[in-house]
Amino acid sequence: MADRPETTSRDLDETHFVVVGAYVADCFVTAPRLPQWGEVYEARSIRTSSGGKGLNQAVALARLGAHVCAVGAVGDDGLERDIVSALAREGIETGFFVTQEKAATSICICFAGDNGQTSFVWHIDEDVTVTPEIVRGAEPALRQADAVLITFEAPVSTIREAIALAHRCDARVFLNPAPALADPTVIAALPWRNVDVLVPNEAEARAILEGLGVSRQPVKIDDLAGALASELGVPLVIVTLGESGCAVHCHGVTRRYPAQQTAPVDTTGASDAFTATLAAHLVAGRPETAAVEAATTAAAMSIARRGGHESMPFQD
Repeated sequence: MADRPETTSRDLDETHFVVVGAYVADCFVTAPRLPQWGEVYEARSIRTSSGGKGLNQAVALARLGAHVCAVGAVGDDGLERDIVSALAREGIETGFFVTQEKAATSICICFAGDNGQTSFVWHIDEDVTVTPEIVRGAEPALRQADAVLITFEAPVSTIREAIALAHRCDARVFLNPAPALADPTVIAALPWRNVDVLVPNEAEARAILEGLGVSRQPVKIDDLAGALASELGVPLVIVTLGESGCAVHCHGVTRRYPAQQTAPVDTTGASDAFTATLAAHLVAGRPETAAVEAATTAAAMSIARRGGHESMPFQD
């Protein structure tokens, strides 16, 4: 991003994005607390919806007016119809979306407490994961994209291919390293020199530093973004800090931005709303401060509503 020419400001509906990540069925369980092993008790509500960080970010971008192409994989068990329909309702392109025969669509269980806190249990089977071949098949979309959003919901080989191919296609690379990789030692194998913007939360930021072997000495919260930028060479690093706002490191300087205060109802998708809105405004040529403030507002709006993609705010 640092070596790219300045972007001329333009409308959000003139921007084009590809989102590589998970497109799954979410099972939302609203309960006063998490269950213990062997315990049986009634939840306040249980419902299903289309989800995944990839889907949430794609929906958030589309609701801002951007042109969006989804790159992911689902099974052919019937759940995929709900996911594809949800994308179609938002005007998201699914031409490079793969349905695997005789496979089950992945499911994520989302626990939401009375105070808005959330916990997640997820797993993506190998036969419906996003592969490097699926990413390469979407190259025509990447060549038309201004930017590609990538999550850690895929194997390392896929993440590596998506970053490298997006860079070769001259698209900006926004990396949201969530969820944290099970094996942090593979972090160093990613082509970080091709990443333009990195958006982790505090835990994900520390996991990356641990994977790089530089976390033996505790890093202060205010220094996390700078430490990542220094170690990885990423031009723009934004560490989200929940109700404490975020820390932004760019051009050797770290700035803190406050969170917009709101009563949390469900924090599912807050980071997706933040990442997608940030990407949209930066790609549209907005200044850093305006982009971060818009992203902070979007995250606050999302946690004021229940659900994942349903809580992504509209442009107005």
